[in-house]
Amino acid sequence: MPSASVADRPPTTLLNQGIAMVRHLAHSPRSLGVTEIAKQMNLPKSSTFRILTILGELGFVQKGEASGRYSVSPEIFSFVYELTHHFAPTKRFETIMIECAERWRCSVYISMLSGTHSYVVSAMGPTGGTLALGSSCPAYASSAGKIIVAALDESQWPSFAPQPDDAPLTAYTNHEAERFYRELRVAREQGVAWNLRESTESDVSVAALVPEANQPPRLAAALLIPYKDMLTHDKERLAERVRELAQRLTEEAKASPARPPAILLAPSAVPPSRP
Repeated sequence: MPSASVADRPPTTLLNQGIAMVRHLAHSPRSLGVTEIAKQMNLPKSSTFRILTILGELGFVQKGEASGRYSVSPEIFSFVYELTHHFAPTKRFETIMIECAERWRCSVYISMLSGTHSYVVSAMGPTGGTLALGSSCPAYASSAGKIIVAALDESQWPSFAPQPDDAPLTAYTNHEAERFYRELRVAREQGVAWNLRESTESDVSVAALVPEANQPPRLAAALLIPYKDMLTHDKERLAERVRELAQRLTEEAKASPARPPAILLAPSAVPPSRP
């Protein structure tokens, strides 16, 4: 997620400004007043107040009655609930993901490619909690990103390759474009791609493509295992398992094609759920 530091170029549309403001408040260790927010985000105070009013009506931010300062509202998680429960991959794949995570005692992630990064859109298992959702990294440092890019035409590969000025995520992050291309060719041949501590030093993952009808390659399933537990796992067995998972998810997608999206309820209209 982008840093919460002062933006050099403030967002230019109301929607962008609203999203940026929610992010800014989420990163802030304390609630902020209108003047502070306007100054930190390089926005006019009148525009800042108008955006905060709209965000408050949506239930995304709240204003302290005594302090008059703003913070992210817990109501925003009603919106997150709608997204996570009605987003097609999550809704269709949840049962299979839970079963595999429990049977194989590992975390199961579903990731999608957007731009040059892969993003976790659903997660189950020991490290598959709320904090995993939305996490992202460059495709070249992600098992899911690699297997998706491997399915693209080779002419597109350079767009996803590491660049000389890219900051390494860990000591194991690959910096070489040619090595990345070799990994993609192996992934294409074997049907799986690996992330060996390239995005976080504590984890290893292996991913397989989940093809979708009438869609370019964009979706992958991954198994994530703590690096410290790798001695108890066989790499070939993990590769077999993620291929099995991807195949089951592919069949499930064919059996229950995505329906037109439902209209999302406003946060205040979402029925309460169990805590």
